[in-house]
Amino acid sequence: MTRPLRIEYEGAWYHISCRGNERKVLFVDHKDRKQLLTILAQSLALYCVELHAYVLMSNHFHLVVRTRKANLHKFMQRFNTTYTVYFNRRYKRIGHLYQGRYKGILIDGDHYLLELSRYVHLNPVRLKECSEKSIEEKKRILQHYQWSSYQGYIKFKNRQDFMEYATILGIFGRRDTSKTMGRYRKFVLNGILKEMSSTIWKEVKGQTILGGKEFVEGTYERYLKNRKRDKREQAQLTTLSRRPITIGELVKEVATVYGVPEKELYKRGSSYPEARSMAVELCRIHITGEMSLSAIGEHMGGISAAAIGQNSKRLKGKVQKNKKAQQTFEALQKNISGLYSK
Repeated sequence: MTRPLRIEYEGAWYHISCRGNERKVLFVDHKDRKQLLTILAQSLALYCVELHAYVLMSNHFHLVVRTRKANLHKFMQRFNTTYTVYFNRRYKRIGHLYQGRYKGILIDGDHYLLELSRYVHLNPVRLKECSEKSIEEKKRILQHYQWSSYQGYIKFKNRQDFMEYATILGIFGRRDTSKTMGRYRKFVLNGILKEMSSTIWKEVKGQTILGGKEFVEGTYERYLKNRKRDKREQAQLTTLSRRPITIGELVKEVATVYGVPEKELYKRGSSYPEARSMAVELCRIHITGEMSLSAIGEHMGGISAAAIGQNSKRLKGKVQKNKKAQQTFEALQKNISGLYSK
C-alpha cells in the first residue's frame, strides 16, 4: 500500500486533520472537547509547535500549525495517543479512536496560509444540515461556534493562550487592533458569500504538498530527492519528481493515436467526439495538478468544470463496455507516462 510522504523541517507549515474511526464521534460532550484542547496546549508547549488555527467538529478536527523543530510526527504521536488514552478510559473502551494515522499536508505558508485558515474556520457551516440555511444564519452560527480559533480572531476577550494570532492578522495590518480583526472577519464571511468549496485540496501534490510549482520543486530537491526510498512512498515521490506536461503535448498525443487534426480536439461539437472525450479526460487526470478544472475547460473549448466531470463519467462507462476503447485509453495512458521523462 502507498502512504503519504512525511516531510519534516524547522519552520514548516502544515494542515493537520484527524477523523474518528468508522466516522464515529471523537467528542461525546464539551468535557471531551475541553480535554482535547488541554492536551493540545500541553503538546504544543512540549514540542515547540505553533498553532495558528483549529476547529473541532463532532467526528473530526483540523489544525494549522508551524513546527519550530523538525518534529511533527513526535508532536502528533503524543497529542493523539494521550487523547486516545483519556477517551478510552472515560468510556471504558479499547481499540483505535482515529481513522488511520493523521493526515498532514505540508503547505506553502506564503501563499496558502490565509485561505487555509478561512477553510478551517468555515467548517461549522459546511455541514450538510447547514446547506439550506441563509447567509445570515450561517454568519450567526460562526459567530457563536465555541470550538474554533475563529472567536479569538474577531474578539480580544476570546483569545486563548496556546494560539498564535499575529501571523495571520498581520496580513491585514502591522498592528493587532480591532480594525485588523474586522478585516479578517470580513475575509472569512466573504467565504460564505462565495459559497466556497474545498477545491483547494485538488491542488495538493503527491497527497502531501500544497503549494505552487517552485515550492513543490524546492521541497523535493531539498528534502526528498536524495532520501532513502520507501516502497510505500514511491508513487508520491514519482509524482513530485516528474516534470509537468502541457495540454498541447497531451492533445497532440491523442490526435496522433486517433489520426485526427489537433484543432478538432479543442472544439465543442467536434467531428471526432471519442477522441475529444479522451483528450478532455486525460487533461483531467494529468493536468489538474498544474491547472484548475475551470482553466482546463477554457482551453478545451470553453466548457465548465461540471462538464469535465460528466465527460469523465460517460467515458468511464464506455471504456468498461467497449474493449477497443479500453485498449486505446490504456495505450494513451502509457504514451503520456512517457512524456514525463522527456
